[in-house]
Amino acid sequence: MTASAMTALRSAMVAAVGPAYVTDEPGEHPGLRVTPGSAAEVAEVIRRTGELGATIHPIGARRRPVEASADDRERVFISTSRLDQVLQLDEHSLLVHTQVGLTGQALERILAPRGLSLGDYPPVVLASSIGGIIAVRTPGKSSARHGFFEDAVVGVSAVLADGRTVHTRVAPRRSTGPDLARVLCGSEGTIGFITSAVLRIHKVPEARLVGAYLLPSMEAAINAVYLALREEAAPSGIRIYDAAEAARHFSNLELAPDQVLMCAGTAGPTDLAACDRDLITSAVIAEGGWATDTGLAELWWRRLHEGEPTPAPLPTLQVMGTPTKLQVVYRAVIAEAARLGTSASAHISRFDPDGGLLFVTLGDEAQTATIEKVAAAAGGWLLGARATKLDGYLRSLRAVLDPRGIMNPGTLA
Repeated sequence: MTASAMTALRSAMVAAVGPAYVTDEPGEHPGLRVTPGSAAEVAEVIRRTGELGATIHPIGARRRPVEASADDRERVFISTSRLDQVLQLDEHSLLVHTQVGLTGQALERILAPRGLSLGDYPPVVLASSIGGIIAVRTPGKSSARHGFFEDAVVGVSAVLADGRTVHTRVAPRRSTGPDLARVLCGSEGTIGFITSAVLRIHKVPEARLVGAYLLPSMEAAINAVYLALREEAAPSGIRIYDAAEAARHFSNLELAPDQVLMCAGTAGPTDLAACDRDLITSAVIAEGGWATDTGLAELWWRRLHEGEPTPAPLPTLQVMGTPTKLQVVYRAVIAEAARLGTSASAHISRFDPDGGLLFVTLGDEAQTATIEKVAAAAGGWLLGARATKLDGYLRSLRAVLDPRGIMNPGTLA
């Protein structure tokens, strides 16, 4: 883009949002950072950007790297930081309509004095903006108790590449027809720029209970989890540590090589939380395990939800697996790491009826090539990466809605 064209782009952005909210964005992929204060301003920014041949890149609470694209068009980075208001809170229907620049944690702070919550989602998920949680396709945005975060989305408003705004209806699902919200959720900002969302929320539980268990093997622990889920237990969280991972996380805890530690939490009305805990305990016993020091589970929960530091290093890679494949995946990862001469430890969490997430930590000596080989052995990917299987579908849809390819180009390369 020529200097005159860049000047025209800057002038157009200033006209849309005001000079105070247009700044230069430095870095490897420079451009203009624009910070709209309303959905109408987002629509105006996108319309003007498309007319001038530039591209749109969303910025939430934790900016993701801009993917390299094949063109050299100027870039407009739209920050959602001013889209940070709760538009409506319906405590009777347990729905909240919020702009997408608000982080999940900030929304939790607004809901908490009213005895409400988004649900038992990992804090690392809620640290992102609502727009980022909804639009970015990364695994693990789930709760055994409340399902996938996308399941909480009952309506969205979004701006398309030509500046048109669409609103999905908030109504009983059987009366809405095709669910357009599901198209926008996980679209990585390539189908539309989400400006607000209506989310289902929950009452803060009356009681929270935790338990810690030892089991003779990873297979026994996985079987116990799914036995409990089949009995309709609804835990607020479960994590299984193999012996090496347990030693990293809990000092002075020594397990036999094949033993595993399971920590579980339940929540809700006191009687229901106790019932769920008993179902988990019964499943553990049925698989040859037994209850152990509850303090281990209390420490796990504080680290998971209350910000207490975790001494272990961050995992190296992650692998999703169905219930019947988790054990196979775990063994494949550990065996491949050993074959390549590096140590490995693992834990499994984010359980739901469809499967769970295996998080693997490789030794400090592991090189990038080794890490990639271990990931490939089990069909996994490096921590923070995203699934790509739907990219073809999204590319086809974007060709219709965004023929000029201005919405987050490079993301679906």
